[in-house]
Formats: sequence, C-alpha cells, structure tokens
Amino acid sequence: MKRLFLFFKGILVGIGKIIPGVSGSLIAALLGIYEKAIYSINHIKEDFKGSVSYLFPIGCGVLVAVFLFSHVISFFLSHYYVFTMFLFLGLIVGTVPNFRKSFHYTNKIDVLVLILGFCLPMTFSFFSITTEFVPTFSFLSCLYIFLLGFLDATTMIIPGVSGTALFLMLGSYSFVLHLFSNPLEHIFFTFLFGMGVILGIVLVSRLVEFCFQKNKNRFLIFIYGLLWSSIVYLFMLVIFHVTMSIFFSVFLCFMIGFILSIFFG
Repeated sequence: MKRLFLFFKGILVGIGKIIPGVSGSLIAALLGIYEKAIYSINHIKEDFKGSVSYLFPIGCGVLVAVFLFSHVISFFLSHYYVFTMFLFLGLIVGTVPNFRKSFHYTNKIDVLVLILGFCLPMTFSFFSITTEFVPTFSFLSCLYIFLLGFLDATTMIIPGVSGTALFLMLGSYSFVLHLFSNPLEHIFFTFLFGMGVILGIVLVSRLVEFCFQKNKNRFLIFIYGLLWSSIVYLFMLVIFHVTMSIFFSVFLCFMIGFILSIFFG
C-alpha cells in the first residue's frame, strides 16, 4: 500500500513537471517526499535496497505521468493556450502560502538571497530565444539536447524552479514536450536527453543536500525567490494575449487553479 501511494505521488510530481510554471520538485516537497528522495539518491550505495524501494515507485509514477499527460497538455496548449496558462498560473500561485511557512527571515542577508533568487532567472529571460529549437544530428545540436536533459534534471531537483518555464525561455519547450510524448520516434535524441538527466540528478542532488545541510533556511529563501520569478515570467508571457472579451474566463481559470492548489495543498 505504501508503494502504491508513492506511485500516485510520483504521478502528481510528473504532471507538475510538464505543466508550464509548475515545479515537479515543489510538488514533491508539498507531498512530503522530497527530502527523503534526495537522501535516497545520494546514499543509494549505503542502502541500495531501501533507496530503490523508495525511489522506484515514485520514478514509475513520474514516467507514467510524463508519457500519458504530455499529449493532453500539448492539446490544451495548442487549442486553449491563454486559458490553460492562467489555470497553471493559479495552480503555482496557490502553492506560495504553504511554501512561505517553511522558512523565516533572520537578517538582511536573507533578503539579499531572496532578491538574488528572483533576479537570476529574470536575467536569463532577457536572453530568451524566440525561435523554436529544431534538432539535427550535428555535434552542437546533440550537445544542446544533452544539456537540456541536464537542465531538466536540475529543475526536477531544485524546488520552485519550473523546467517548462526554462524551456520556454530557451525556445525548446515544443521539442521537449514532443520528446516526452514520442520517446521512440527519435531514440537517439531520447538517449542523449536521458544521459543528461541522469548526470544532472547525480550532481545536482548532491549540491542540494549540501545546501540543506549548510543552511536550509537560506536555501529555501533562495528557492522562494526563484518561485516568484517563474510566476512573474509566465504572467508576462501570457498577459498580452488577454482581451476584454475573454478577461472573465481567464480570471475564472486562474481562480480555479488557485483554489484547487489551496484545497489540495
């Protein structure tokens, strides 16, 4: 029964992973499986059986969600882009109150860390790529796909950082979503992306555990800044598509997402 619950929690994490603006790792933190998952990844050699027993059902749930729901998310983004994005915005904004309870400000340095967490992704957004990435078999293209996998793992490990928001900035969201939906269509690209994910999980999980051990409160403040940065970026991405004729419907979608997030939070 415990493994079944972990499997369903993995499905929720996977759904959060592919929804623009929603952080899968933040969902994992809210579901109470994040810190133990990080510990299991980093200490798999010391307790192989226990770590695999905990990580395997979660991983299966994530994979099932990614492969099944990628088609659904892709359909709604293609046909109801603005409404879908504001629903997702409501979902991510609804996680803010719960996350805010997990840390406290102690001095001015904490405020500076918050500002750094907010400004860092916003700085990257100024260099966002407007053209969509089209993969080829060139060395640079293959290296880029590998790095996309590494970035995907980074956003999976660090709570509050949306991988989909980052891919939107890089002009690679359509490519990654298509890769999730059809992993066997271009098996070589899937392999490269997967290798990047594995390397990213191994390296970034160790970094996160170090940050938790060094100063957990300040690390959470940094993540809080990242979270608000993702919210602002996604809002600016869609607000100019809103007209007076759809304003009420858009606001309703946002409130539905916000209320659902609070209710299930």
